[in-house]
Amino acid sequence: MKNRGHIKTRKAEKTFPFRGLFTCGECKCAITAEIQKGHNYYRCTKKREMCSQKYVREEALIKQVKSFLQKVSLTSQDTEKVLRELDKDEQKAKANSRDVLQNLKSEITDIGTKLDKLLSAYLDEIVSADEYAAQKEKLLARKVECTEEINEIENGSVSWLEPARVFVKSLNHTTELVWSRDKSEMTTFLKQIGSNHILFDKCISFSPKIPYKLAAERSEAGNSHLQFPVWRRGRDSNPWYRYRYTTFPGWPIRPLWHLSIV
Repeated sequence: MKNRGHIKTRKAEKTFPFRGLFTCGECKCAITAEIQKGHNYYRCTKKREMCSQKYVREEALIKQVKSFLQKVSLTSQDTEKVLRELDKDEQKAKANSRDVLQNLKSEITDIGTKLDKLLSAYLDEIVSADEYAAQKEKLLARKVECTEEINEIENGSVSWLEPARVFVKSLNHTTELVWSRDKSEMTTFLKQIGSNHILFDKCISFSPKIPYKLAAERSEAGNSHLQFPVWRRGRDSNPWYRYRYTTFPGWPIRPLWHLSIV
């Protein structure tokens, strides 16, 4: 019995790929689906209150989904270019990290020398106990800062690159989805890149994650330069996951938004 239930669920997902994805923009009820005259139609379940929303054919939803996918798509050629540049960025970041690490470690060595000299001056009564304590505290505080910066660099100097690569590859994946007939995969992708999927007046909307929102906005604006956020820990008072924009100004990126694909 349990297996039969799973088979029935998988069959329904294949037959109605967008069922369970959208909620009604008017009454917030779930969107269900049914077959009428050989076509899949989606509608509000209207379980909570009166709702004026009408049926919408699946083909209309697919057209809107593909419209968004086209805006954030990236050709394989451009994807390879971006990934090569990210590889270069990685090598530069590692080289810069080596220089910074060397300077920080040298500073820690200098601080150790200063602490020894400070102690000698205190023992020789050259500096007072208060002066000794104040200078020692200052030096030790800086040593802790240097140690923390070293740990941060060693543990995450290029940690922002992997999310960037994943993002770029996902843009290329949308190209495949545009041409694919696997509507269930479109649903999975929409769930991964955003939330709050709404169907209202036969139009779909959702809240894409920031990188995809920016990619779509730049496509709509006709921006021919690829610009996208990548995650990198900044070295400031609040270092976790700050956005840094990387641009490759010489490349005409070719999204698929201009194609007439239904």
